[in-house]
Amino acid sequence: MSLSRLVVLGLLAEHGPLHGHQLRLAAEARNVESWGGVGPGALYRELHQLEAEALIELVRSEQVGKRPARTVYRVTDAGREALRALRAETLGAFARPPDPVGVALLFGGSDCPEELLGALGRRHEAALAALSALMAKRASLEEQGVLSLAGAAVFRRAELYLEAELAWHEECPSVLGGEAASDRPNACVARGPSVARGPSVARGPSVARGPSVARDGAGGIGPTRREAAGSSAARRTGGTTR
Repeated sequence: MSLSRLVVLGLLAEHGPLHGHQLRLAAEARNVESWGGVGPGALYRELHQLEAEALIELVRSEQVGKRPARTVYRVTDAGREALRALRAETLGAFARPPDPVGVALLFGGSDCPEELLGALGRRHEAALAALSALMAKRASLEEQGVLSLAGAAVFRRAELYLEAELAWHEECPSVLGGEAASDRPNACVARGPSVARGPSVARGPSVARGPSVARDGAGGIGPTRREAAGSSAARRTGGTTR
């Protein structure tokens, strides 16, 4: 599974012929490096590999003034088939990403509970800020009418992930407190899957499709989780669309 390959083929299929710099700008407009892990260097490397495999082809070279010439590519029929296969493979796979918090809890030691809880408290505040910023970004794109249905789904998934993190943070201090008393080293992590979810962000009516997803972003992630959820619910009740 290659996410950089999926991004390049997907952008060429969506926008038509592009050169490398245009591909980079389109990917940056959606902030895919921060939440998808696909950076500019990977995009440029993928162009050469895709051309070698005949999944994209050279259309022309463009030069503006004294700037270096830029090669424009388009996706081939074989490239469109490869894109469909990549999409099916990626959407059908479920793999849990690395969990640095779990590693730190299990192997970092708990000789100083106050220090541990302090660090988790700072992470809790960071997650609150991230959720607030994410919701503000979504609201802005909705008001501009440029948020597609696919983009709305990406934002919603990110919101639910952060809500689950916040629910875990709200329960974890009491679990870790019990661990200190009973010396159960896996208590907090073991109860993770059964953590009760906090109030979810209310889902509004159907989201209007914007003209493109080129400006979508799932970057940055403020107030408490309940305040953030309340503001989102009020906004959606008012009929805001993505």
